[in-house]
Amino acid sequence: MRLKYYYWILVGLWHVLLLVAAYFLFRETYYWFMLIQPLVLLSIYWAYRIYRNFQRPSELVESGKGALKDRDFSVKFRTTGAPEIDALVDTYNTMIDTLREERTQLQEQHYFLQKLLDASPTGILIMDHDGAITEANPWACDLLGFNPAEVETAEGMHPLLAVVRDLPIGERQQITLDSTNHFRLQASAFIDRGFHRKFVQIEALTQEILAAEKRAYGKVIRMMAHEVNNSIGAINALLDTLSVPHAEVDENWVKDVQESLPIAMKRNQRLNTFMRNFADVVRLPSPHFERVDLGPLVAQVAGLLQAQAQQQRTKLDYTSVTNLVQERKDIFIQADSYQLEQAFVNILKNALESLGAEGNVNIELQPQPLTLIIADNGPGLTAEASEQIFTPFFTS
Repeated sequence: MRLKYYYWILVGLWHVLLLVAAYFLFRETYYWFMLIQPLVLLSIYWAYRIYRNFQRPSELVESGKGALKDRDFSVKFRTTGAPEIDALVDTYNTMIDTLREERTQLQEQHYFLQKLLDASPTGILIMDHDGAITEANPWACDLLGFNPAEVETAEGMHPLLAVVRDLPIGERQQITLDSTNHFRLQASAFIDRGFHRKFVQIEALTQEILAAEKRAYGKVIRMMAHEVNNSIGAINALLDTLSVPHAEVDENWVKDVQESLPIAMKRNQRLNTFMRNFADVVRLPSPHFERVDLGPLVAQVAGLLQAQAQQQRTKLDYTSVTNLVQERKDIFIQADSYQLEQAFVNILKNALESLGAEGNVNIELQPQPLTLIIADNGPGLTAEASEQIFTPFFTS
């Protein structure tokens, strides 16, 4: 039962008791008994006025609660002249004005951020507290070919999404898909209702890498042109010598030709070697897979570079590899031994060149599970170098 019903029941009982007491006290004096009745009515009226003064704040609170429940921040109340009620009205109106301003500000910020996300040249994926993708901007949808926020099993539909889900907040990672598409992923977080929510930026690096490759190829083409022009210049000089009239041919001419021909032939051979080596660099042959014992291959490459390591006083430790070879524990894999050897040589040379004296390079080979680790205590790659390591002819 509501409080107002208790109040009116109490008022009713009080006035009934008052009339009964007046009847027994003044039933012999009719004049006083009749005078009591208007006083009772006046008391009921004042009880009603008191009820209204108490009830109006409750009605005000009830109306305000309904407006807040409906998120209608345009409803405001006017003052009534009663100080207590007017104080409540002023407090409510101030609260409504503040909520309306904050709501407008939040809507404007949300609209601005949404426009910013839509216009962003990078893909942005926003996740909930469980790691599920809840929002994706248009660039990310175009990149993936679908909206991951609308697909329950989106992780299985694009290889980028598996990396996005596992990328820790504050970390960045560069990945390559299909050997041609390069992407940089960076995970960050923002506060939502007191909790961190992760979002990941996807930046396409394919165009940047193509531009870097174009600049690199431009340098190579200029270098090739310089090399070819040098050879052509020498050959043209020889041809000019050979094209003199027959009347000018003498012993000196024959001697000059005999001396120039070997030089021109040698220059042509060098140019041929240069062009063949260049073709080998830019066109890596397809791997020829065969059964390769990994232990002896790694030990052979490490032994080849041991002299360089000793010369620069760098410790090259590959004990685990030699132990496996001595114990005849074969580790066979399917690979191109020539290309694999080239890769190991390049990795070890880079490690040695990045180290000074007293450096350490460790090679560990484990058969179960098959793991090959080449680690050094050098400075590591810089952020700029790590973004360029797949660019042809790049070096630091």
